[in-house]
Amino acid sequence: MDADQASEAGVRVRVHPGVCEGWGLCHRFGGSDIYLLDADGHVDVHLLEVPPEHAAAARLGASVCPARAISILAVPTRQGLSRAR
Repeated sequence: MDADQASEAGVRVRVHPGVCEGWGLCHRFGGSDIYLLDADGHVDVHLLEVPPEHAAAARLGASVCPARAISILAVPTRQGLSRAR
């Protein structure tokens, strides 16, 4: 793991199944272990927690989706979850 991967946080991937057109580019470029496809070639995951070491691949897969069916959500940090007093 390089320094960029070590400093990057994990992400949540959200797929909008009604928008997915089955191009499969997320699977091809983002990783077959992240973007699983069903028998029809559509993404077979709706919400997924991706660890830091795979976050860059998850972002790439989302960025190449021609239908824009994938959203990348930042995982809140402990500090971000603290309440104001």
